[in-house]
Amino acid sequence: MSRCRSRSCARLPRPLRWRTSCSVAMALALLVAGGAGCSRDGRADAQGKEARIAVTAARVAAREIPRSVEVTGTLLASEEVVLTNEQPGTVEAVLADLGDRVEPGQLLLRLDGREARLAQAQAEANLLAAERALGRARAAADAALATVARSRAALEEARLNRKRFEDLFAEGAVSASQRDSARTQDDMAAATIRWAEAQAEGDAQAVQTAAAAVEQARAALGLARKRVADIEIRSPMKGAVKERLVSAGDGIREKTRLLVLVATDPLKLQGTVPERFAPEVRVGQPVAVTLEAYPGRAFRGKVARVSPSVDPQTRTLPLEALLDNPEGRLRPGFFARGQILARTDKGVPFVPEAALYTFVGVTKVFVVADGTVQERQVDTGERLDGWVEIRRGVKPGEVVATANLAALFDGAPVTVTRTVEAGEGAR
Repeated sequence: MSRCRSRSCARLPRPLRWRTSCSVAMALALLVAGGAGCSRDGRADAQGKEARIAVTAARVAAREIPRSVEVTGTLLASEEVVLTNEQPGTVEAVLADLGDRVEPGQLLLRLDGREARLAQAQAEANLLAAERALGRARAAADAALATVARSRAALEEARLNRKRFEDLFAEGAVSASQRDSARTQDDMAAATIRWAEAQAEGDAQAVQTAAAAVEQARAALGLARKRVADIEIRSPMKGAVKERLVSAGDGIREKTRLLVLVATDPLKLQGTVPERFAPEVRVGQPVAVTLEAYPGRAFRGKVARVSPSVDPQTRTLPLEALLDNPEGRLRPGFFARGQILARTDKGVPFVPEAALYTFVGVTKVFVVADGTVQERQVDTGERLDGWVEIRRGVKPGEVVATANLAALFDGAPVTVTRTVEAGEGAR
């Protein structure tokens, strides 16, 4: 007798499977099925109800998300100034030291000023002498001009007198000697005016020379006064002393480095961002800076400058941000990390972390609609308080399963036992 291999025969008890034929086994199976009162359609309905999977669900939330760009760099002083001397000399006193806070105009260092003061006194005396010489030259020039005026008047009178005597001589009223005397007086008056005019021109040139000497003396006095002022080295800004390089009694040459000052409020974050973020960075954007020296604390600032080009060696974009530092907590040289707020995106989809199902590197969610689920592959982004940004795959308002994900598949029938609405559990 052959062994029964049909599916119906497989449902019989093991002894019967060996002793009956396939036809008898099938008949018994149909008899059992008929006795139970189950139709073919009824069995299918029962199986469908048993296949429906119970799940919890959540509605996809829409949130506003600030997008930031990370920048790394170093804190630097916004300004750094090296104070030097204009003239050689000897350091008389140093009035500021390392770390001292300074204000604009504050006296920081003084040089020996005796020689400079003597030079100033000499320059003042030279100016006074030049001004007096100019006064005398102007007086002489004025006298020469007066002489020219008198000579012109005398010449005019001599010419009139000469003409009158020549007319009288023609009429025979005067003698030849009288006529000749009038002519001589006219010639002498003409010679006198020429001499007076030459003298006046010379005196005018003397005035110009004396005036130039006065201007030269004034310039020399100004230079001497500047040298006296250069004895005192004052702060050009508000900041702090970074370095003191000389001591009292040191003899120094001109342009010697004396003190180094830094401006610490505000400070400058000099850093870079990756090339791919270059379009996102603009002047004026806020930046939050964190430092290892102050864990858990963020310092606020703004982007002040952005380089017009990307560094071809590092493929990064250089930039600078300014940070207020009124209390002086921040120090130049700190390594810093910053987050630049580039923009704020609205209506970004978020789902609970429980809604994500990852298998062999692929992340999915199951969207619930009309009693079944639809399997969708998604791209995730930021994670905030148990919720995950979905960059592609779902839209706000859709419902996703959050339980029994391992049992779900595309088109699986489900029963939703509880739905978390968008906003529940959000920040």
